[in-house]
Amino acid sequence: MNKILIADNVSKAVSEVFDKNDILYDTKVGLSEEELASEIIDYTGLIVRSAVTVTEKIINNAENLKVIGRPGVGVDNVDLNAATAKGIVVMNTPLGNVQATAELTFGIIHSLMRKLNVANHSMHENKWEKKKFIGNEMLGKTIGIIGFGNIGKKISEISKAYGINVVVHSSSLTETDANNLEVENLSVENLLEVSDIITFHPEAEGNPKETLSIIKELGCKTGISLNPSTPIGVLDDLIDEVDLILVMTVIPGFGGQSFMEDQLPKIESIRKMIDLTGRQIDLEVDGGINFETAPKAISAGANVLVAGTATFKGGQSQYEKNIKTLRGV
Repeated sequence: MNKILIADNVSKAVSEVFDKNDILYDTKVGLSEEELASEIIDYTGLIVRSAVTVTEKIINNAENLKVIGRPGVGVDNVDLNAATAKGIVVMNTPLGNVQATAELTFGIIHSLMRKLNVANHSMHENKWEKKKFIGNEMLGKTIGIIGFGNIGKKISEISKAYGINVVVHSSSLTETDANNLEVENLSVENLLEVSDIITFHPEAEGNPKETLSIIKELGCKTGISLNPSTPIGVLDDLIDEVDLILVMTVIPGFGGQSFMEDQLPKIESIRKMIDLTGRQIDLEVDGGINFETAPKAISAGANVLVAGTATFKGGQSQYEKNIKTLRGV
């Protein structure tokens, strides 16, 4: 009998699809490696996101497993060699979080271009420094997109709605596609020279520290985003090159998730790392931020919060009140 194990927090849409098609499944979230290796024996399918690492031990214990599905872009948390050796198909949904990632990218761009983060901090210190935080309009600026896959293309689309010129660096973009998408494909060096805003979205191969260093040498601000499963150790070689660190407290890609309190120790540790640098580095938290979780994130060391649902709770008549409440945290 075919049966699926959902071992991670996923969208309700997953179970709805299974229910609609009479597919049997169990949901068991939060299992350790030992527990998952024991549970997986009876299942023919496994669904995970980025919070679960499917190790060789788990795969070798999977006597009936035929497919591993990951709603999201990458499959770096699955031991592909072990899966291939057992003939297990590994699948993902590369378009699943394209819109969410592109919108989040533009949220960060807004914050940096309009100095929203530092202006908010100044206001909380009862200062009124409006001339200091005028910021920059995005109309007529040039954005450089390094890595022009699905996310890069969506960012290009949004950029054009703002009246931003788009240049890209892509080794796979054909001249025909560049013309159809109305973008100019440049070398990295030329892109860095002409861009007012730079965002990069290739796979994390090569040397991200070198890329960040070049961007900073050109007088631009840089940021890095950490998913819940990303260890803070990745910052050891990068923290001196960034101006903003974003910690995701939900798994990117779908709504309706709750704030992951197990990320608070990560935020605290990153704040300590930032303080040791002696530099002004913003620590931003995004995911499940509301009136109850915002104080926890701030106490852990965050100075920039992204709040969506909490802002719009109660309809338009409550927007101003909700924003004032969040700002007063």
